[in-house]
Amino acid sequence: MTRYKLVFSDIDGTLLDSNQQVRPKTKETLLQLCAAGIPFILVSGRMPPSVVDIQKKINLSAPFISYSGALVRDENGTTLWDKPMPLITAVRLKERIASFSANVVSYAFSADSWITEKDDGTAALYLEKETTEMRPLVGRLQDVLQKNSPVHKVLCFGDEKTTDALQTCLRREFPHCTILKSMPRYLEIMSAEASKAAAADFLCRYLKIDTKDTVAFGDNFNDIDLLEYAGLGVAMGNAPAPVKQAADLVAPTNDEEGLRFILEKLLHEG
Repeated sequence: MTRYKLVFSDIDGTLLDSNQQVRPKTKETLLQLCAAGIPFILVSGRMPPSVVDIQKKINLSAPFISYSGALVRDENGTTLWDKPMPLITAVRLKERIASFSANVVSYAFSADSWITEKDDGTAALYLEKETTEMRPLVGRLQDVLQKNSPVHKVLCFGDEKTTDALQTCLRREFPHCTILKSMPRYLEIMSAEASKAAAADFLCRYLKIDTKDTVAFGDNFNDIDLLEYAGLGVAMGNAPAPVKQAADLVAPTNDEEGLRFILEKLLHEG
């Protein structure tokens, strides 16, 4: 793998299979990658403790990108890149989301904290707990957080048609935010300065690696900018058609270990 010097990878739907596991052979390939001196950078919408948990499961020590590009930390947990939205913006977003539809649930994330107004046992809340293995702070944002607290992401969960309509509405009313679908029923909202590509570009400069020498893997709409940024953008076989169209290459699905398949090819070519 002489050309490529850094690998960026989304987590859910890309690195993890449908059972939220890293397959043993994929882990072996990632360890070979690291042994060759090629950093494997996780790039996710997840909160930092959840990303670090994945790193530990694969014995990985490297910087990572959290909140879809709003926060970058190094392997020691030191913040390198921080692009949150103001608290007042997050409060207004949540108020607009609530007025748009009673069927959309929204949460906010600040650094290592997850905030929800109600811990009411909804399916969305249960799924977030299972995915992140974290528990939320309960209360209104403006009551739980200090006035100068950063908000790195607002996450909305609802049916696909409603979240599509909400995305159109919020993009019109909050042009200073990045608003993307991460899954059909999930809508992520960050500061306009936050994106996976922007955070990846920062890390390339920080690590002194040329963009053309990078590979990126992703499976959904919030990965498109990253796939277009990297020297080689790889969409997973389970990605929607527009994501595949934005990539240079389409891998097998996450359940077929598509990431491992492509990395092994690149390693053998090297």
